[in-house]
Amino acid sequence: MPSLNKSGALDRFVWWFPLIFAAVISLWVFFQRPLSSQVRELAMAQAALAAIQPSGSPALRFSTGAAQRLCQIVGSQPLQRLDCRNGLSLDAQAGVKATVDARVLFAARAGLDEWIEGYRALRDELSGRLATGGSRTWVLAGIELRLGELQRRRVGLSPGYAEVFDALLIAEGVRYSSVSGQFSVQRWDLARLLDSPRAVLERAEQLEQLLFLLPWLVGVFALCGYSFVQWGLGALAGLVYAAFFGLATLGLLVVADASVRFGQGSPVYLLNPFAYAFERQVLVYLVGVVTPCLFLAFAIFQERFVTRVLRWVSDHFIVISFLVFGLATALYGLASPAAGSEAMKLAMAGFAGIVTSLYARQAYLTRLHLPKAYTLAGLASGCVSLFLTPEKFKPRSVVAAQLLKAFGLMLLVGLLVIGLAALVFSDLGGSLVSAAVVFGLVFLLFGLRMVVIVSIFASAAVGLALMTDKVQGRIDLMLSPMTAAVSDFARLIKFSEAAPASGYGLGSLRWCSNEGSCLPIQVLSDYFPVLLTGAFGESMTILLFALLVLGYFLLMVRAGLGLAKGGVLVPLVYAVAFFLLFSSLVQTAITFLGNWRLMPLTGLGLPVLSMGWSSMISVALGLGALGMAERLGQRVASPQTRPLP
Repeated sequence: MPSLNKSGALDRFVWWFPLIFAAVISLWVFFQRPLSSQVRELAMAQAALAAIQPSGSPALRFSTGAAQRLCQIVGSQPLQRLDCRNGLSLDAQAGVKATVDARVLFAARAGLDEWIEGYRALRDELSGRLATGGSRTWVLAGIELRLGELQRRRVGLSPGYAEVFDALLIAEGVRYSSVSGQFSVQRWDLARLLDSPRAVLERAEQLEQLLFLLPWLVGVFALCGYSFVQWGLGALAGLVYAAFFGLATLGLLVVADASVRFGQGSPVYLLNPFAYAFERQVLVYLVGVVTPCLFLAFAIFQERFVTRVLRWVSDHFIVISFLVFGLATALYGLASPAAGSEAMKLAMAGFAGIVTSLYARQAYLTRLHLPKAYTLAGLASGCVSLFLTPEKFKPRSVVAAQLLKAFGLMLLVGLLVIGLAALVFSDLGGSLVSAAVVFGLVFLLFGLRMVVIVSIFASAAVGLALMTDKVQGRIDLMLSPMTAAVSDFARLIKFSEAAPASGYGLGSLRWCSNEGSCLPIQVLSDYFPVLLTGAFGESMTILLFALLVLGYFLLMVRAGLGLAKGGVLVPLVYAVAFFLLFSSLVQTAITFLGNWRLMPLTGLGLPVLSMGWSSMISVALGLGALGMAERLGQRVASPQTRPLP
């Protein structure tokens, strides 16, 4: 990009723009963020500390694990071999009941009585601390709901194991999965006020401090990031970074609002489930907005190191492709489906970018001079020539064989990983994005005819995926949201219908209805477009979608034009940036269409805006790669420097 002339009013304004941008976005965050004094967990944790340690009396002690210990005592086997719902081995015959020592049940019921007394003390303490009206009504209603459930089970308890076990799970705020045999403590359950009130208080104080510092934190990073990008790449790149920074800040403000206001009016979510997620989301936000600056810094100050890394990647991309695809598959099983899905998308985008930079020129010349090489007959002949002497075949077959040899095996492995993700791990969203990247790669190298051929084979995999129970459930949710087994869409539709035409406004979202029914927990990830509709109205949401699509398209055009630059390394970075941005564009379209019920939900978040690493990393890496390529491209174009290889 051309350097800016600092003379003239316009240029002086451009160089003052980072400070103006930082001031504006800081004021925006200051006025839109929820007040730190609204963190309700502060008062509740303080009341819990007073309730479990009354003046002049020994402190009451609560701990989770009574339900798990009861199961182990009764079953006398490892948890993996027990169904704790009935206390029997997984091999036990139907109709058999567990034999339980009466003393064991008596001790378990005594522990249940301690929890009931703790909830009563908490209720009495909060009723004296909370002012009349406001949150007093629904907070006390939530505690009464828990007490009523436990007392009903306590009074009506027969000497049966299953009833005692279920009552202990409710009292302790613990969930049990009979499939995995695992007990999981619900961090936002009311029981945390009794067994770990100090941890709740510390976390609430951290949230209060973070909300207070948020405008300053955002302002400093906005000023530093924008100034550095504008200095390194120019005013236009600075505006692109400002748009990215603004979108990321919008998503952070929505998460901040949820971390304080979600659950208000609901007796179910007395503790806010998103209070635990905001601190992590701030980290995701900071890493996301810093990543493009880090890529640019490496391109400016560590050019030789970047060149060596790119050359090594170019020389060893086959081995790297196998390792990355293997890592993505392993992450599905060892870490989580979300980690595996993101690794697969990044691996496929990186692989497509490297292959495009290395073979796009050869593929174009082949289509131009040997068009028959990309017919079915030409590709089939090329496959045969991989195993026989090439001299026996026509030139088109030899050319096709070389291209297939270069990346055909890796492409096959990538398609296998996509198939496993869709059919074994039921990752519909990640599979669709990765498949779109594959189609884009095939189109760039082989043309539209081959895309049609690949689509025919892909339709078989799609048909198998549609037969899985998870996908069928999502189709039912799309077609019949009000009667589906999962009530997520029903609550989202009621939320959208209740919102004004222009939306509630950014700081006034109605997370819970007057009846106490709240939006799904996944609303900050899977259903973010619905939140945008509730905040700004349907028209503004459609406009934002159009602007996002246009923005990604223009950035992809810029990356595509960069592929024509000389050398190998700079086009490689441009190509990787192109496919990372392309995958983000596809994910954006899939998320909006799923929320508008034009296609089944996929579990994908909205890039940049939704909560979590998977929504930020692809766009941040794509913008970082594009900025790095622009900086390296400036060096290639400069006559005073030796061109990069």
